[in-house]
Amino acid sequence: MKFFSAGLAALLLFTAPAEASTVFDLRDKGGWSNSFDFSEDGIGLSVFTGRQDGSNVTTNANDWLYQSNGNGLGMYSHGNGKNKEIDGKNANEAVQFLFDTAVQLVSITFGKVDGNDDFDFYFDDGSGLTEQQDDIDIPNGGKFSFADLWIGTLFGIGADGQHDNFTIKKIEVAAVTAVPLPAAFPLFGAALLGIGYMARRRRTRAKQQ
Repeated sequence: MKFFSAGLAALLLFTAPAEASTVFDLRDKGGWSNSFDFSEDGIGLSVFTGRQDGSNVTTNANDWLYQSNGNGLGMYSHGNGKNKEIDGKNANEAVQFLFDTAVQLVSITFGKVDGNDDFDFYFDDGSGLTEQQDDIDIPNGGKFSFADLWIGTLFGIGADGQHDNFTIKKIEVAAVTAVPLPAAFPLFGAALLGIGYMARRRRTRAKQQ
């Protein structure tokens, strides 16, 4: 088990977030649309609507995003009234963020935040967007920074409470760099050899004692 864990740690060295971050400012006068596309620092981002369905997110063709210059992205779900906010009043609304390359999620900046607002966080675990944590409090300043390391291409932010209503102004990510496989193999092999050497030394010392 220790051997496997050390080997996994060595592999993780080959994929790491870059130090510099990229901020996508979602505020503009785009009005109503099913989706919006953005590009910053060579990273592409598509944002589209969703609805929370238990621990997953589904899409509905009748839902719309609303983009404003001051508050960023809000949402209208069919039958929920055009309040231009992401809320959980009648339908548990969600916004999906799809990047064209793997990124580390750094922070989300919310708009129209009051003391009752919290959000649910979704991450693509390989089977689609799955809820990772619910009812996360949004700070008064509106900016929530992620302490955990979330690296992927698809994320979701949702509202599921009667009093949860907010917009999303910005999303901050860090580009992920990877060592090419031909270069990674010697590094991985060296790590495994080092692990084997240490294990052999421990066995030798145990016999001598």
